[in-house]
Amino acid sequence: MVDSNTTKELLDKYYDRLPKKGDWGSLLSDDFLLTGTVVKESKGREAYMNNNFFRCVLGLRVKSMIIDGDSACVIVNYDLMSPKGNRFNADVAEVWKAREGKLVSIAIYFDTAYFQKSMS
Repeated sequence: MVDSNTTKELLDKYYDRLPKKGDWGSLLSDDFLLTGTVVKESKGREAYMNNNFFRCVLGLRVKSMIIDGDSACVIVNYDLMSPKGNRFNADVAEVWKAREGKLVSIAIYFDTAYFQKSMS
């Protein structure tokens, strides 16, 4: 089991690097798993990193973070821009798991109707 401090360090690095387009992929395990309110789950670091969502991210703010050992729930407010140039922001609940110094999975939950409307 990963301790809470290690999980927090991983997540702090992830949320710092993501909007800067920094090296956040190195924080993920090779077999990283994405689930939750998504069209389909994805498996593998590269599949997650190539998700179209990340092209839309302009910035983010972590609103709250609850960590218990190797598990965490983070509420994040994302500043986004659709491919058509529409700017909007959205709250996303992200449930994380860490293992052996890497982030191994995320389950994301968000308002899909609002997101679809904002993307069009």
